[in-house]
Amino acid sequence: MPRILVVDDETAIRSLLAMAFARAGYEVRTAGRAREALALCAVEAFDALLSDVLMPEMNGHELVHWVMAYHPAIRCVLMSAYDDTECRDCPLVSRCPFLPKPFNPKDAVSLVERVLREPPATN
Repeated sequence: MPRILVVDDETAIRSLLAMAFARAGYEVRTAGRAREALALCAVEAFDALLSDVLMPEMNGHELVHWVMAYHPAIRCVLMSAYDDTECRDCPLVSRCPFLPKPFNPKDAVSLVERVLREPPATN
């Protein structure tokens, strides 16, 4: 069973995604802040991370950079309701797809499934 960590400061989005991924057969953990996600990654193994970009204290880009540096096997996807310019300009863009909000939860699951099937990209 694949394990996913969903990170978003909005409770409703975390809950919606947790239900969608659980229905798709994933073991799901959630975090409301990037630092909470860092703590979970330090003690648990995940196959994928789906994170919002704009969050207080530490944004999704900073989180993904840390995850890719210390847990390179975790596949990352960023999501946001705002312009993805920062994502497109990121040096890790080939390793981190972008999911625009609003989205259908099934699309989020499909994207993560695709990412998990693809061979890891290298930069």
